[in-house]
Amino acid sequence: LKKFKWKGKGLTRTSSMGRKGVSYAEKQVRMQAYFHETKQVYSLKQLERKLPKAKGIVSQSVKDVLQSLVDEEKVDFDKIGSGNFFWSFPSKASQKRKNLISSLESEIGKKKRKLDQLQQDKQKASMGRDDTDSRRKKLQKYKDLQDMIAKVDVELSKFAASDPKTIEKKQKAIKCCWTNANRWIDNVFQILTFAKKKRPDLKDKDILKYMQLPEELDYLPDPKHGI
Repeated sequence: LKKFKWKGKGLTRTSSMGRKGVSYAEKQVRMQAYFHETKQVYSLKQLERKLPKAKGIVSQSVKDVLQSLVDEEKVDFDKIGSGNFFWSFPSKASQKRKNLISSLESEIGKKKRKLDQLQQDKQKASMGRDDTDSRRKKLQKYKDLQDMIAKVDVELSKFAASDPKTIEKKQKAIKCCWTNANRWIDNVFQILTFAKKKRPDLKDKDILKYMQLPEELDYLPDPKHGI
């Protein structure tokens, strides 16, 4: 097998093609390094011809690796005429790294300021909350008052039935039920009148029995005020 040499970052490495494959990530690194070292613009065909010898990247994988670098914005490209041309200059990569570092530093600064604010808020909130005898007495008094309020609420609930507002609501509900019930009873009497006109031989009790109603059916008396 034919051996070849490639240079990268001051190192010279001898590789034997066919014995050990190059990982995809390593191909990306080698290809971008080739752009940075040569500082030239290439077509796809030129890269497929040059990269196998220069960086040990087989021509069949050049297009796929190149596309991944374009997708990751590590390599620029433009269409000129009927062909696509590719390039990647160290200055742009360096600027991107600087921009990324600047962005990360800005984000870290925001997080630190937020952390400082939270620590200050925590200190303010903890002021006056030391476990002292005076604080324990105040907390116990507060608990006693809560217990007292709960007992008063229980006692008040026992008198809820006698509350004027509660009585008024019940009276209105009873009056409404009384009105509705008498309305239905009135409807029954109208049915009796209509039926006897059609069948004079029928008696009220027979019709009421058929309707499963008591013979002594009558209007309900006006409910008394009170419960």
